[in-house]
Amino acid sequence: MKRVSALDEVDAKVSVFDRAEQLQAAAASVGFDWPDLAAVQDKLHEEVAELAAALQSGDSAAIEDEAGDVLFALINLLRKAGLNPASALASTNGKFTRRFQAMEQAAWSEGSDLSREPLARQLARYRLAKAECLDH
Repeated sequence: MKRVSALDEVDAKVSVFDRAEQLQAAAASVGFDWPDLAAVQDKLHEEVAELAAALQSGDSAAIEDEAGDVLFALINLLRKAGLNPASALASTNGKFTRRFQAMEQAAWSEGSDLSREPLARQLARYRLAKAECLDH
C-alpha cells in the first residue's frame, strides 16, 4: 500500500506565500504545529537571530536560507493568528506608498527633492508622514 504524505495535496502552483501557509496547515493537520502564538513568536525570534548571525558572516547562501526561514516562521505566526500573509503585505505596501508619497509631496512643496536630501532628513520626513497619515 502506497503511503500518502500530508503535504501531497498542497498546490505547487500557488504563490509562495500561499504555499507556505498551505504546507504549514497540512503539517498542522497531523499535529505538527506549535501549541500557541507564544511558541511561534519564540520560533520567529530564533530565526531572526539566526538571520542576524548569517548577515554577520556575509555568506549570501546562509543569508538567503535564514531569510527564508524568517519568512516561513512569520507566515506561520500569521496563520496561527488567523490572518492572511498576502493581505498583510498588501496592506503594508499601500501604507508605505501613501507615506512615501506624502514625503515626496512635502519635499516638493519646500522646493526640495528627496534624492538630494540626506537619509536623516528623509527619515524625519517619514516619521512625520507616519504621524500625519491615519493608517498606523
